[in-house]
Amino acid sequence: MTPGSAVSRALSMQEGGGPLSDPTEDAGMLVGTVVAPNVAPDADEVPLAVTESALVAQANPLTNLIPMRGGLTKYRVRSGDTISKIATQFNISVDTIKWANPDLKGSVRKGQEITILPVTGLAYAVHDGDSLESIAARFQIGADAIKQYNQDYQELLASHDGLLVLPGAKLPKGVSAADLANPSLPDLKNYFTLPASGWNWGELHEHNAVDIANQCGTPVHASAEGVVVPDERYGDGTTGWNDGYGTFVLVEHPNGTRTRYAHLEKVSVSLGDYLKQGDTLGEIGNTGNTHGPTGCHVHFEVYGAKNPFAIR
Repeated sequence: MTPGSAVSRALSMQEGGGPLSDPTEDAGMLVGTVVAPNVAPDADEVPLAVTESALVAQANPLTNLIPMRGGLTKYRVRSGDTISKIATQFNISVDTIKWANPDLKGSVRKGQEITILPVTGLAYAVHDGDSLESIAARFQIGADAIKQYNQDYQELLASHDGLLVLPGAKLPKGVSAADLANPSLPDLKNYFTLPASGWNWGELHEHNAVDIANQCGTPVHASAEGVVVPDERYGDGTTGWNDGYGTFVLVEHPNGTRTRYAHLEKVSVSLGDYLKQGDTLGEIGNTGNTHGPTGCHVHFEVYGAKNPFAIR
């Protein structure tokens, strides 16, 4: 890998495409794989949910905050942080942080990325058969409160995929935080192929997605055969902010699953086109919420099945 290669440049990006705050200190955080494409593996705009006190508390506040859809935020831990300090900064409970990050072992380390909820409560992975009423009844909270913090709740419930923020909810007895935040999705093994060449960050984030970084203009391919379909909220996805997705393509596959390819620079297909696995549908770009001009990557989502390219 040459110093000037696209993959080399990708290594200097944070997840989501933004620059690392300190490449030397954060080098140990890079976990992923460099792979070739088509090789199978063995809501309305949501504002950044950060309180004023959280911004004041940080010397460079936005360098360690990564906004996520649904009101969630990724926070990169700074030197001197503790779970209780972070909870105070974001005006949420310590339990809320622990429940949203079941891998925490009672402390945090510099450079670690943790999920922050916009309110004290739980992050709940939607399952097949869930409804707004059944979730509200199970956790003894109001359905209107769920709607308030989840502008895309209808899409999440319809696709049986993603995380709902449950304000004021507590962890039920006999249920682990890990089980609550992990959706139970089928593993389709080698059904999907990687949609683009580049650096697969491999970290599963909102809407069952991973980010694959490479130079803007790199071809993006259909991960499986299917039909290009409109999004219920954003139409064909070729114009606008689209809740941070930017320009995207949504493909529905014969088995009922869907895949989304977001932040595209260019789209080369139209609604109704039938694509074979590996067909080019667009090019990697940095449209939408990509954290700056160096954020060239494709945000690859899978609906209705496990994302096979998530390695952490």
